Amino acid sequence: MKKITKRPAEATDMEFARSVHHRAYRDVVLKQYGTWNEKAQNDFFADVWYAATHQIVIYENVLCGYICVEYRDEDIHIRELVIDPEFQSKGIGTFLLREVIDDAEARQVPVRLGTQQANRAINLYRKLGFREFDRTETHVLMEWKSG
Repeated sequence: MKKITKRPAEATDMEFARSVHHRAYRDVVLKQYGTWNEKAQNDFFADVWYAATHQIVIYENVLCGYICVEYRDEDIHIRELVIDPEFQSKGIGTFLLREVIDDAEARQVPVRLGTQQANRAINLYRKLGFREFDRTETHVLMEWKSG
């Protein structure tokens, strides 16, 4: 198996993460909203980046994405899981999600996340046992539960 690791994000990682965000979300945003506004996406990214602590995902010693997971009393919430399109379909997202699911199973809590309705990652989430429990105008809210 290929080596997948994480490390805490540092201030110097912000530009890398923003570029990954833009590459990963451009097609989703265009498909769902019909237009890409660079300034709006920069602002959105900055708001999310500064709101929480992230980890940088490394695949075979190459930075390939970032993740933000909140371990709360009642659940585990995946705030962000963004993998550069160049590194998608290599099992990285599956590996990271299974780590979170294993933690949730040990704690007997659900895993929750929200994703854009046009995001093809919904297929991966479903494959790993996530089920839609709600929907907003723009997002599908999903949950994994033990058993």
